[in-house]
Amino acid sequence: MQVIPDQKNTRTTAIMLLVIALLLVYLVFFHWFILRHWEFAEEISDLRTQLGRFQVVASQRESLQARLGEIRNSQQDADLFMKEPEFDEAAAAMSDRIGAMVRTQAEDSCQIVSRQPIRPKVQERFEKVTVNVRMRCGAEDFLKILYGMETGMPLMLVDDLNIIKPRARRRTRGGQVDSPASLDIRFNVSGYLK
Repeated sequence: MQVIPDQKNTRTTAIMLLVIALLLVYLVFFHWFILRHWEFAEEISDLRTQLGRFQVVASQRESLQARLGEIRNSQQDADLFMKEPEFDEAAAAMSDRIGAMVRTQAEDSCQIVSRQPIRPKVQERFEKVTVNVRMRCGAEDFLKILYGMETGMPLMLVDDLNIIKPRARRRTRGGQVDSPASLDIRFNVSGYLK
């Protein structure tokens, strides 16, 4: 049996033992360190990608805030439009609202003579609902009604306002006599559908 290896294989064996020793040193002392750095590198890469997305969103902040403000304003503007989907329903609701205002704010000194819906002749972006109203009323009570129509929701706009003061007393259908302070008032009330 030979204790000393052959001279030919000594160099090869030494190189192999050195490679095995280096591999063991690497596995014991450095492998976990390199694996940890690879994990950190992947995490840093993911974080850079997220940072890039956040920077893109942050650069759009002003435009997104402006768009959000527009959306909020459009929701607030929705209250200005009439809730009814069609012209006839909206005209009936507007007539009822005018009648309710006259009853609540005029203290029996005003009466509505006629209410007539008028369809628009010109097509607009939003469909316009107009009611032609004729009434007899005192000046102060009419101002209360007018203020209520123009400040309430949904928005009702008064136009083509004509006020005529009668010369003499008139008899109404019920046989009552109008007071000389009653005015003959004619106007159009308009609102818009969505």
